Amino acid sequence: MAGKNTHLRGCVAACALMLCLAALWPAGARAQGGGPLYFPATGHHLDDEHGFLAFWRDHDGERRLGFPISEALPLDGATAQYFERGRLEQQAAADGTSRVVTGRVGSEYAEALWKRFAPAPPHKPIAGEQLFESTSHTTRGVFLSFWKGAGGLDFFGAPISEISWELVGGSRRQVQYFERARLERDPEQSGTADEVRVSDLGRALAALRGIDITPVANVGYESYGPSAPLAPDMAPLGGPPRVAEPPVAVPVPQAAAPTRPRRTLEQINSPGGEKSILVNLSSQWLYAYEGDKQVFDAPVSTGRDGMETPTGNYAVYAKLKVQTMDGVLDGQYWVVPNVPNVMYINGGVALHGTYWHNRFGSGARLSHGCVNLPLGAAAWLYDWAPMGTPVRVTY
Repeated sequence: MAGKNTHLRGCVAACALMLCLAALWPAGARAQGGGPLYFPATGHHLDDEHGFLAFWRDHDGERRLGFPISEALPLDGATAQYFERGRLEQQAAADGTSRVVTGRVGSEYAEALWKRFAPAPPHKPIAGEQLFESTSHTTRGVFLSFWKGAGGLDFFGAPISEISWELVGGSRRQVQYFERARLERDPEQSGTADEVRVSDLGRALAALRGIDITPVANVGYESYGPSAPLAPDMAPLGGPPRVAEPPVAVPVPQAAAPTRPRRTLEQINSPGGEKSILVNLSSQWLYAYEGDKQVFDAPVSTGRDGMETPTGNYAVYAKLKVQTMDGVLDGQYWVVPNVPNVMYINGGVALHGTYWHNRFGSGARLSHGCVNLPLGAAAWLYDWAPMGTPVRVTY
């Protein structure tokens, strides 16, 4: 299951859900005035104590920023609030006044994942292309059109990458990073207003930074949006989802681990006793090594069909002792509280403890892309593996 935080959901986590549901909300669920709001889907408030609500309303906040996923909080001497797709900041000006601006979530997310973007290669001018000398990058086509129409330089900043392909939510999409956002193109929506959307980098960056996104109770504000989230894989696959209101994380008794499969697995060559991890998707088993010596193994459950855990060579780039993960799947919002011993290895893909099922090593792939581990195994691995530990995922 991919974490957002949803899923380092990432590693991640893309919500057309809220736009689809907007037309279906009853009149009482929509904001009728200009007063402060509470968002049951994310469990957070939005008001004008720092000017965030007015900015959100004036800049098509539901589409460009999404719903708030944190309360207002201090950030580098200023006040900020995280949203699904971005962050708002109240910054003081030299004359003593203040203004609200969007945070540099695109740049910060890229830096946190060690992404480096080469400048645009020399080429003949392309009709409709715009070059940004400040970053040496270009944008064009539907990305440029959306950028201009949705706020331009003030809202998104300049591009910090060229248009490229990236794995987003289990499928490859064209994306482009900007200083304050990432835009992604959905080819299935070609020619519609939803062809380009703002990625959920606010949620991903909040997970990387360890921001508290735990839902809070409504203090009496007007409710806005869907009234209640639904749980994801708490119930067996194919069964009806169960309402997670209020969410209670009670560990499920773990069944005895299945017998380790008798397979020949390719080992990682790690000279000098370096720690490393191998995840074998075919056998649904994880192995830990110190140099060439195997020191630990455990059964796992990886990504289901359509959300397969990506293969490749990665490294642990973020560790969270406990995290609430959430996101949207098949048009339904899901939330899993108190996921323990989370180690992100690739965007929103993480190794983590799992208390909502015990089908590890059985061949059942139940996650949203993450590597599910038994609670005890995840705790051991978390304490053993330092930041930067190489992780190889293979068949």
